[in-house]
Amino acid sequence: MNCDITDPDAPIAPPEPPLVSTSQLGGQRFWTVSRHADVLAVLRSPQFQSVSAEERIGRIAGRAGQDFGNLLALLRGTMIFQQDERHQDSRRRVRALIEEAIARWPAARLQAEARRIVDALPAEPGEVDVLPALAEPLPCLLIGETLGLSPALCLALQKRALAVTQSWLSSTALRDLVRLEAEAAELRTIMRANYAPGWRIGRLAEEGSDDAIDTALFLLLAGSHSVAGTIAAALDILARQGGLQARLRQDRALGAGFLRETLRLAGPLRRLNRRVAMVETEISGARILPGDLIVLPIDRAHHDPAVFAEPEHVDPARQGTVLLAFSMGAHVCQGRVLGAQEAEAMVLAVLERFTLRPGRERGALLAHEDWRTFCRLPLLLGRVDAGAEASLPTARDVAGSCPRHCPDTLDHARNQ
Repeated sequence: MNCDITDPDAPIAPPEPPLVSTSQLGGQRFWTVSRHADVLAVLRSPQFQSVSAEERIGRIAGRAGQDFGNLLALLRGTMIFQQDERHQDSRRRVRALIEEAIARWPAARLQAEARRIVDALPAEPGEVDVLPALAEPLPCLLIGETLGLSPALCLALQKRALAVTQSWLSSTALRDLVRLEAEAAELRTIMRANYAPGWRIGRLAEEGSDDAIDTALFLLLAGSHSVAGTIAAALDILARQGGLQARLRQDRALGAGFLRETLRLAGPLRRLNRRVAMVETEISGARILPGDLIVLPIDRAHHDPAVFAEPEHVDPARQGTVLLAFSMGAHVCQGRVLGAQEAEAMVLAVLERFTLRPGRERGALLAHEDWRTFCRLPLLLGRVDAGAEASLPTARDVAGSCPRHCPDTLDHARNQ
């Protein structure tokens, strides 16, 4: 059974021991590793290296006689694909920007900006697409200040950079790569046109290098789109489980735990970028050979009952579990703490003023095999008062708000 990836309620296959499939080109083996302990082992092991789409696209360009220079440059600037010295240099430069952002955005400022965004809505807004109204503004404001760009420009660039991530997928056809090359060229032209002396983005690479532009476009996704996706997912869960709304209003200290559960059940990534085995190794009895590719569906790992008791249940007090939403090992997200604080501040600010209910139409997810983020999410917003609070649903499970298990465990491997 194939699941509709735009459906927020589409089921998720349960985690299983490593499953192997063979590609049609060259007989290369793909392993789907989905149990939590196995995914964690791959991410932490130096025996596996991150795989970039750059080599594949370069081969396609050579065979087709196409110039994909701008697209390849953006892939080289994408930190999750980088290795060795280049990756270390990027991490050092990005870490400096993030540390400055953390200093400029203490909890009090995050809370104040979140409340300002919420207060801009009418007292009884009715049905609202919460993605542009509530999920996107704060992350765009923060990443814009960090990079020295306006929030509006950040959002526009982010939307276009998101489209270019289709090039990450092995299924992307030549005609689509031609289109994405044109998009990448336009993105880089816009970034150059907005260059100014003292531009913070310039600190992401050596003076005068376009590498800074390419890394900055990746940061718009990692530091803004993923945070907005987390906020939207959290509001979606809350709309479908009103008892959680009351609980978080009564005990704000549960906010961080609820965001962890959101990242576990409905985080912005379905799977991490692929790894390649550098040496022969073994995972849960499976013999992995050098050159074998590893697919890491973290949405399945986050539903592993061996690690998460009652995995479908949202438990803000859940302790002692390792989240994979920010990756792990050498490619762990450096902005994970700040991003989680942004999302928590925004969600709690919304709950201070509004109740949340499902909209008349269900939202839709982006049609992307890697991202699990909403492209629209209509919810009904009402004023917080005793009557409204008492009438909200209190179902224990998040039926309809989080992905459910799918019985077909081989689709993901077959479709690589």
